[in-house]
Amino acid sequence: MSLLNPVLLPPTVKAYLSQGERFIKWDDETTIASPVILRVDPKGYYLYWTYQSKEMELLDITSIRDTRFGKFAKMPKSQKLREVFNMNIPDNFLLKTLTVVSGPDMVDLTFHNFVSYKDNVGKDWAEDVLALAKHPLTANASRSTFLDKILVKLKMQLNPEGKIPVKNFFQMFPADRKRVEAALSACHLPKGKVPLHRAGPSLRSMDPGVISDSLSPRTMPSILRTSQSPCTRASS
Repeated sequence: MSLLNPVLLPPTVKAYLSQGERFIKWDDETTIASPVILRVDPKGYYLYWTYQSKEMELLDITSIRDTRFGKFAKMPKSQKLREVFNMNIPDNFLLKTLTVVSGPDMVDLTFHNFVSYKDNVGKDWAEDVLALAKHPLTANASRSTFLDKILVKLKMQLNPEGKIPVKNFFQMFPADRKRVEAALSACHLPKGKVPLHRAGPSLRSMDPGVISDSLSPRTMPSILRTSQSPCTRASS
């Protein structure tokens, strides 16, 4: 923002952040080091990493309190991890470190530790991710932006068929299950598990615990509008 242009522009995600970079994520408590691909979604809502098993973990950008690299990043204490990263040459390790600090406040913090395959990658990631987290519009966005944020998260967590599991809706809105069910019903979409007597032969052979309806990502905007409408009427 400048004197000539007083309008505060939304944060922009650099191309390399959305394209992703290969890192090794390590944890001192479990002494596990796992290869991951670290990315930021194109709208700058989430920092997320994908394991080789395709499992994904999300971190809300608004929960990030700090990012650290080099000598300020966390160092592994476990002897097993120190051997994995060849800590006998600490200077090489410091050129590849990245620590993302997140939490609901400045006391209850979680440290997410990464090591890049290339030198000086952590420095760029630390600076640009923190710039997204500290941008004034990140935590002070409009209501439509927060609805879009919900949409982005649900579309990122798809099942193997490329659809959104219904259970993700209830996890997203745990306080009002009936309103979620009403919104799904209003859109003529499934809202629970498929009864076995209605399932096809291929589904009957599966564990009933894993038979659940799923929704196409294309149906999401109408669901959000439907679930929002009672709130809108109540506030007006």
